[in-house]
Amino acid sequence: MNLYYNQDNLSNNQINLKANHMRYNETEKQELIDFEAIRPAFAVTGGLMLSQVVEMTGLGGSTIQNWIKRGWVMSPVDKKYSERQVARILIINMLRKSMQLENILRLMECVNGDVEDQSDDIIMDADLYIYIYKIIKKIEPLEKFTLDRLDGVIDEEIKDYHGAGAGYTGHVSDATKRLHDALRIILLTYMSSELRKRAESELEKM
Repeated sequence: MNLYYNQDNLSNNQINLKANHMRYNETEKQELIDFEAIRPAFAVTGGLMLSQVVEMTGLGGSTIQNWIKRGWVMSPVDKKYSERQVARILIINMLRKSMQLENILRLMECVNGDVEDQSDDIIMDADLYIYIYKIIKKIEPLEKFTLDRLDGVIDEEIKDYHGAGAGYTGHVSDATKRLHDALRIILLTYMSSELRKRAESELEKM
């Protein structure tokens, strides 16, 4: 799925979202989003509308709004979703098929504390998702996956991490370890989901 914008006319109406292959519902495969590629659009437009987030994630609008009501995602400002909110939605959506929502929220709290308070974030949600995306691209395919390789890739990706997100005012002495452990859990959950899909595909062939 691509999100692109017209640099000659940088209004929100110029953002276009479209699937490369097909539209999908919440039960179908969720493709990874190259967040670095779409990040400039947030600065240009001030955020995405709900319909655009729905198109990007494959989630129903009611699901996203329910997550907001439950306090799992920050409320949009002027009906626009920031990169922080969209990245968090993408992370929750990625994990929810293999991890219970309460465990996903516990994991996110270990990294970013209160969803409404950015000052306690050890990393911005958008940067966390970018790490996830890059690591997945490096550890695929499934046939080459090992825990040692995963830990090595995580260490390589976060080697320049300095333990602070935008607006961070706290002092977490183990911020790097906490980020590493969170990424390890997220990636193991993602890989377990991919393995489950592989098993289901193999079962269908029997």
